[in-house]
Formats: sequence, structure tokens, C-alpha cells
Amino acid sequence: MRILFFLLITLKMLQASSISTPLLEVQEQRGSIEAPELKVGMSGFVVRHFDATHSSIIANARVTQINPSSNRALLEFSAYDGLRQNSLPSGTWTPKAQDEVVIAYDYTRALMIAPNDDTYAAVTASIPNVEWIHPDLYATYLSHEGHPTPLVEDFRRFCTSASIGLLFIQSADTLFTLDCKNFTLLQSTASNAIGKNSLTPFYSRVPTIRAAWWGNGSSRLESYEPYYLQQIALSNPKNKELYELYKGKFGEKSALLRNFDIKE
Repeated sequence: MRILFFLLITLKMLQASSISTPLLEVQEQRGSIEAPELKVGMSGFVVRHFDATHSSIIANARVTQINPSSNRALLEFSAYDGLRQNSLPSGTWTPKAQDEVVIAYDYTRALMIAPNDDTYAAVTASIPNVEWIHPDLYATYLSHEGHPTPLVEDFRRFCTSASIGLLFIQSADTLFTLDCKNFTLLQSTASNAIGKNSLTPFYSRVPTIRAAWWGNGSSRLESYEPYYLQQIALSNPKNKELYELYKGKFGEKSALLRNFDIKE
């Protein structure tokens, strides 16, 4: 009989609804807002209200810097592609002061990447207030793309199309919480994976993910843990806390540390 322990995860960012606040200042592709409980890397969008009954999303927004003492946050804007429709015209509006900024709109919907079914069940049961999108759906998407090795861009596209805000990845006795649309690390929590077996590319009930003939992502993933640890590092090269976490777990000579741009 196995005695298993799993840490009950509580994430403050999941217990609140999305954050809506006016855009204060704009300079080219950057702007600022004032709002509490934000984290660098959180994503959202900018809404232009044309009148009392007409509005439109005009840009993506990503938190790039925070001043905790003033609750002031800097944003970076990019083109919004969440409702792409090539048959319809699109506007050419750019964000301006007093537009509405909505952050963490879909953070109550999440995708869980786990090495096996026991770990998947334990993690999803331990995090409340989340609508879990089953990895079978993501595996089906990857099969359509011909990517048995999921790329960061695959996560971004799938989460954008399915309105999924958070991505959880269990690896190296750590649960990583990322913004699913930009792969920025929001939080890492010590936790124990259950069982030693690891399915690739992750736990799902889809028996086979179709592989394309060539191109990135078309090869079969050989090992679960090293791949996801590397992708998280590559997408967060300046994250000092993540660097120290890897160094503590794998040692100063670990090849994973080469993915960081950190000066000792």
C-alpha cells in the first residue's frame, strides 16, 4: 500500500475574478494601469468603448513590470488575434488613455500537464475554483498539428482559441504555474508527483499523437521532465527565482542553467 502526500495548492490569483481598470497612460506599444494583486507575465486585453452599447477588443496586453508600493503596473501591447476572422475587416485602433484594460479574464480555465493519471487527478482535485480543460483535447489538437512534441507556440494557440488562461506543469517535484498565452512563469510550488512512471508528451487518454513528416515538434518526445524544464527556462531566461530553483535541484553544473541570462 502506498502512502501518498500531496500539497494542497492555493493560488490567490485564482480566487478573484478578472481585473478591469482604465488605461492611465500610453506611449507607443506600452501603457500603465493601477491595480492590486498583479504579477509580471499576467495577460489580458484592451477594450475600446465606442458608446454605451458598442465596444471591441483592440489589443493584447501583458504585465511587464510592477511597483508594489503604488500598485502601478506597466503593460506591453500586441496585436489581438483571439477572434481572428479573415472574412471580416479588422479595425486599426491603437490603445489610448481611458480605454478599459482587462487582466486575467480567463484565469479560471486551466490546462494541466502531468506525467501520469494519478498526478493529474491529485493536482486538479487540490486546486479549487478552476474549470479544467482535459488534456485529451490538447492532445487531439497536437495530433491535428502533427506535433507529438508540443511547442510553446502550440500552447499559446490552443489556449487562445479555447480561452484558457493558466497552464500547470508538474515536473521535478514542482508545480509550475504559467500564463498559457505567453508561457511566463507566475508561480512555482513544491509538490510531489505521484508514481514514478511518466507518459510522453503528457498524461492523456489519446493513444497516439500523429506526427508530421518534418518540422519542429514532429519528432517523438523521449523524456518528459527534461523537455518541460527546458521550455520553461527558455521562456523565462531572466527569472532569478527560477534560476535558483534549478540550481538548487540540479546543481551549479546543470545544463539547464545555460538557458538563463542571469549574472551571478
